[in-house]
Amino acid sequence: MIPIGSGPYRLKNDTTRESMRTFTYQFRLSPLLLILTLCVVTSRVTAQNLLSQIKQRGELVIATDPTYAPFEFMENGQMKGLDIDIAAEIGKELGVKVRWVAMEWAGVLGALETRKVDAVMAGVTITEARKKGNGFSRPYFLSGQAIVRRKGDDRIKSEKDLLDKRVAVIVQTTGQFAAEKLGLPKDHINRYDSQPDTLMDVRNSKSDAAIGDEPAVRAMIRKGYPELEVVGKAFVQENVGIETRKGDTDLIAAMNSALDTMMVDGRYAKIFEKWILEPANSSLIGGLDRVKEVGTAVPAALMATKGLTASSNPDNPVKGSALTIRWPQLKEAMPQLLLGARLTLLVTLLTMLIGAPSGLVIALMRISNFKLLKAIATVYVELVRGTPLLMQIYFIYFVLPALNLNFSPLLAAVTALSINAAAYISEIFRSGIESIDVGQMEAARSLGMDYKVAMRYIILPQTIRRTLPPLTNEAVALLKDSSLMSVVALSELMRVGKEFATTAGAPTTVYLGVATLYLAMTLPLTYLVRRLENAWQPISKMNRGGTNVK
Repeated sequence: MIPIGSGPYRLKNDTTRESMRTFTYQFRLSPLLLILTLCVVTSRVTAQNLLSQIKQRGELVIATDPTYAPFEFMENGQMKGLDIDIAAEIGKELGVKVRWVAMEWAGVLGALETRKVDAVMAGVTITEARKKGNGFSRPYFLSGQAIVRRKGDDRIKSEKDLLDKRVAVIVQTTGQFAAEKLGLPKDHINRYDSQPDTLMDVRNSKSDAAIGDEPAVRAMIRKGYPELEVVGKAFVQENVGIETRKGDTDLIAAMNSALDTMMVDGRYAKIFEKWILEPANSSLIGGLDRVKEVGTAVPAALMATKGLTASSNPDNPVKGSALTIRWPQLKEAMPQLLLGARLTLLVTLLTMLIGAPSGLVIALMRISNFKLLKAIATVYVELVRGTPLLMQIYFIYFVLPALNLNFSPLLAAVTALSINAAAYISEIFRSGIESIDVGQMEAARSLGMDYKVAMRYIILPQTIRRTLPPLTNEAVALLKDSSLMSVVALSELMRVGKEFATTAGAPTTVYLGVATLYLAMTLPLTYLVRRLENAWQPISKMNRGGTNVK
C-alpha cells in the first residue's frame, strides 16, 4: 500500500511544512494586497495636447463593436458601415489616418478610460447619464428605438402592448432604458450582449418582442431574419454622437468642425444614403442642426479656431486616471453587484451538485470493462472538452428550441455548465482512481469483497482525498466560468458589473469591485479545502511514522 503523503512532494519535516504553509498563505493573499494597493493609488493625468498628440502620431484611434450594422460590421474581413465612412472623413479633415480597435460593447468604455483609444464610435446614443462621465461630439445621426415582433403577431402594435410581454434588449443601451421607462418588470426584460441575440430570442419565441435602434434592426432583418418585422416607426427619438473623455474638448471641437463641414459640402448626405438607403434631404440636415448643442459644450473661442489649439484648458488640467477609484459609483453599484454574486454562487453550487456525481459516474464508465459504456463515456468527454463552453451554452439556449427543446435561462445555464463540468471532473476522478495501487483492489477481493464494495469502501475514499485539490481548482474555475451565462440574459456578477461600467463612466472602478467580490468568494473555498487537508493529516503522519498498512 502506498502511504498517503509519500512520494516526491512529501515534506521532510514539520518546519519545512510550516514554511510552505506560510509561503502559500502569503501567495494566496497577494492578489488581495494588489487590489488594495490599486485602490489607494491615484495619479494626475492631463488632457492637454490630445489633438496635438493625435496629429503627431498621425492617427486617430477609435474603439467600436463591429456587430451593429449598418453603423459598423465586418464583411470579407473588413470593417464597414456608416460610422466607418464618417470617421474616415473626419480623419481627412484632421489630416490623420483612422485606426479602428474592434472589441465587445462592454469593453469600449474601459478602453476609452484607460486611454487605449481616443474616441468611441459604435452607434452611441447621447444621454445625460453618459455625459456625466464622458464627453460627446455634436450628434451626427438621428436615431430611435423601434419594436420588432414575429410576423403576424397582432398582439403587439405599439409600445403600449409591451407592458405584459417579455422583451429582449441589448444590455445597458437606450433600448433597455426605453423598456424600463415603459414600466416593464425587470424579470420581463431579457438582456443580451448583441442585437442579433435579441432577434434570435424573438424568433425562438423566448421573447415576444425586441427593442433596438431602428436603422440597425431594419438592416439585420433584411439580411437574415425574414420571420421578423418592425412595428411602425421609432417610438423613442435619440441622438447619436462620438464619445470621448470628458476633458478632451480640443478633440471634440475638431470633430464638431469636421462634421459641420461634411454636412455642408454634401459628403455626409452621400454616406447617409449609402448605408441607410433613404434620401438625406434638407429636413434631415436641419434636424441635426437643431440638436447641435446636445453634445458636450465647447468654448466658443475653441470652436472659432476649429479645435486646433494645443489645449482646451492648459492651466487647469483634468484630474484622474484609470487608477482613480471613484467611490460614489462603487457604493452605488455594490448592492446590485452583491445580488449578481448571489446568483453566481447559486449557479456554481447547483452545477457542482450535479457535475461532481455525474463526473464520478462517467469516470467509472471509462474504467469499466464494458466496451460500450467505455466508448460512450470517452466520446462524451472528448466532445465536451473539445468545444468551447460558450458554444455549448449558446447551443442549448438558442439552437435546441428549433427541436422543441426550450430551456429557461437559469436551466440552460446550469445544464450547460453541469455538462461541461462533468467531463472535466470525470478525468480528475479517473486519474485519482488509477493512481491507487492495484494491490489494494486485489487485497479487498481476497478478503471476500466484490468489485462494488471494494470500490466504495477501499478505493473511492482514498480517491476523494487525492483529488480534493484538483476538484477545488475545478470549483474555482467553474465559479469564474459562470460569467459566460450572461449570454442567456442572466444577471450574474460579471453581467451586473458590465451594466454599471457601461453607464457609470468608471469601468475600472466597477470591474475592480467585481474582481474583489470574485476573490471574496474563492478564498473561503480554498480555506475550507486547507482545513479538510489538515483534518486528514493524522493519517499521513501515521503512515510517515512507519505504521503503514500493507
